[in-house]
Amino acid sequence: MKKRLLLAVAMLFSGLTYAQDIPAKDVPVAVRNSFQKVFPNATKVEWELKGDLYNADFDIGRRDHEVWFTNKGSIVKHKKEITSKELPAAVLNVIKKNYSGYRIDDVDQFEEGKVFLYKVEFKKIGEEKKVVFDAKGNVVNRIL
Repeated sequence: MKKRLLLAVAMLFSGLTYAQDIPAKDVPVAVRNSFQKVFPNATKVEWELKGDLYNADFDIGRRDHEVWFTNKGSIVKHKKEITSKELPAAVLNVIKKNYSGYRIDDVDQFEEGKVFLYKVEFKKIGEEKKVVFDAKGNVVNRIL
């Protein structure tokens, strides 16, 4: 299971170098329809082709989102900005125990299938850390 989570995290952060901006009219109809159905309140939508996946970067309210689709309109993964109060209790407990002295600067939730991961950016004077947790509070990847 741990290897699977690490693979999922690697996939989330890989592919970012092979992106090509594309106009919405060039996005397959199945992808656009799926996007509109799942995210009807999306604003500031920008599309990219990342490898063979269509990526939409958009806002809902004041929160940033990114979603990746296959060319058939199936969602592969979804990233959204959340507040630290929305983190699972298990993650918050680990943060209180292991990251005292740091403040939480930014939190993103990644969903791929039924797997949820949480990237938390910590800061304190002269130091920053980015840590990825699973929903149980296990550290699955640390980016320094």
